[in-house]
Amino acid sequence: MLIKSLIEEQWVLNGIPQKTRPVEDDALYIKPLIQSTGVAADDRIFLHSLILDNNIFSDLVENRRPENSEYIAKLLRAHPIELNPAIAMIEQRQKYAGASEKLHEYAELLERIFGWSEAKQGAAEFDASMEATRTAITANVQLLSGYLAVIVYLFHQTATAASKLEWLSGLVQNSDLPFFQLHYYFAALMFLAAERPELFNNKDLKKIKSDMKVAKSQQEQQAKLQNLSYDLALPALALFPAKSYGNALVFPYIATRDRLVQLFLSQVSCQMIIDMGDGRANGSWILNKSGMLHTYLGDVIEAYIPRRSSSSSKDDISVRKSRLVAFSEQYIRLSVGMKSEVSTD
Repeated sequence: MLIKSLIEEQWVLNGIPQKTRPVEDDALYIKPLIQSTGVAADDRIFLHSLILDNNIFSDLVENRRPENSEYIAKLLRAHPIELNPAIAMIEQRQKYAGASEKLHEYAELLERIFGWSEAKQGAAEFDASMEATRTAITANVQLLSGYLAVIVYLFHQTATAASKLEWLSGLVQNSDLPFFQLHYYFAALMFLAAERPELFNNKDLKKIKSDMKVAKSQQEQQAKLQNLSYDLALPALALFPAKSYGNALVFPYIATRDRLVQLFLSQVSCQMIIDMGDGRANGSWILNKSGMLHTYLGDVIEAYIPRRSSSSSKDDISVRKSRLVAFSEQYIRLSVGMKSEVSTD
């Protein structure tokens, strides 16, 4: 069975779709995460889902940028794609006291725009389920932030992007840590920006430098990495099976206004989704051939990206997760200490 995306990669500014990225900061970016076409088993069901980041969710609920919100509504009326705020609600739940109120406001919005009242009836149950999983979700996002501490540390070292990628690969493999493919690609993008800033839009470069800047204390640096981890978690968490439909997977599209997420997602695509069971799915990611990463670091990434030669047991995975926590704390200390030394000189 041939699988195709229903909508193409696009940027939307003031409700008008564009095929190339505008310079304005508040452009809405819609990205099919899976390659435009692919093959799946004949008995596999795919459900198309537009997954909102926290910025787009807030735009809808708070009636900000109404032209873009109206464009999303038209898109959903024209194609069999669901509007999926789950990941945005996860982030809201972790950060804001008013997350429950926003959930109910969203349910009212669905009734107002689409005439769909079922969300209001199930809002309380969904709210309770989100609260019950808060601790587990926080732990997962913290795990996904594990590489970020060393990425920030290496970003500030005097070395080529290729050397930093080799360095990162050695650290991850020699420490026997979990392998995160997307995080390695993200590291490559940050290292390329440090080495070849002339390749990047000035606004993107400003955002990268801000995200890579080291905070004054370990606690502040940890919080900063936690915020960034939600951005990197977005494509990873967007891959999931649709359990209520039996043998079904979700064909995900991301909607975001974050400049760094836009830049990163423009560099990668998911070529395969693997159903891991228990409501989990993993993606096999590749570099887009037209992207900067493929052009300038493709061979280096292919040479150094960590790979396992054999499968891992549950105990192996658990131990690696524990090591990653300690590894992250170590590089947070080193980064903050490095900043203190530079400030003293």
